[in-house]
Amino acid sequence: MILLQGSEELLASRAFETVRTALRAGSEFEMIRFEANSYERGELLLASSPSLFSETKLIEVRGLATMNEDFLNDTLAYAKSPAPDTTLVMHHGGGVRGKKLLDALKASGAIQVDCQPLKKDTEKIDFVSQEFRAAKRKLSAEGARALVAALGSDLAELASACSQLMQDTTGAIDQDMVDKYYGGRVEATGFKVADAALAGRADIALSTLRHALATGTDPVPIVATLAMKLRQVAKVAGVRKSSGQLASELGMAPWQVQQAQEQARHWKVDDLAMCIQLVAEADAQVKGASRDPEYAVERAVTQISLAARR
Repeated sequence: MILLQGSEELLASRAFETVRTALRAGSEFEMIRFEANSYERGELLLASSPSLFSETKLIEVRGLATMNEDFLNDTLAYAKSPAPDTTLVMHHGGGVRGKKLLDALKASGAIQVDCQPLKKDTEKIDFVSQEFRAAKRKLSAEGARALVAALGSDLAELASACSQLMQDTTGAIDQDMVDKYYGGRVEATGFKVADAALAGRADIALSTLRHALATGTDPVPIVATLAMKLRQVAKVAGVRKSSGQLASELGMAPWQVQQAQEQARHWKVDDLAMCIQLVAEADAQVKGASRDPEYAVERAVTQISLAARR
């Protein structure tokens, strides 16, 4: 028995396909599918019963988060004595419904597969990097970060973008190539504005910011990204350690440390402290303390860009 847990449909779909592929490598098998919310009593017992030709069986069940009582009762009984030559794969998207069954499946030794959404950028960057490694293609650290910044809100779309880039290009893929394909996506705005501002490139930071605001981008995530970037630079400024050492100590990815170290060259400690305070004020203003949140974020970007030039 295999239990897929989590609401990320892409990961669940891939897990189902992985099991199918593994079974295809062995012998012919019969596949049966159920929806747990429309299940009828006795269907699992019937589906898992030995066939006339002793054929291997794969039973896939989706929607455990909305399972009905018949499915709950039948599967609790099945978990005590699983059928031989049958692989039962079930997906629970989350929530409290069916906790009794989940506990029983875990107690019976069912294989558990994590299908939780990837919330952290570092997790999404690892996902993107793995997509390219699996295809034996090279993606630069900057390219991975740009891709996540552009499409990281939807894992399925992110996976599709990886596939599209690999189909449409040859050789190594860097940030310029990612920007060529997906640079116009508004998700990338906060990172591009922050990177340009911290490098003292006010013209690029402000033009990117104004375009984003004009096309409806919310100032709140932009300010949040500015704050995150400034904190990262502050953590590494003046510290004489390798990126690997700092990554472990600070809980950052090595590429994030390297980028922060490069950006720190433009900065003095006093200016960093001043800008962190400035962004904290801007954060309050874009969240309701000011009647003009767009002016607040533009002022913060301008001040950061000027401070980086000193």
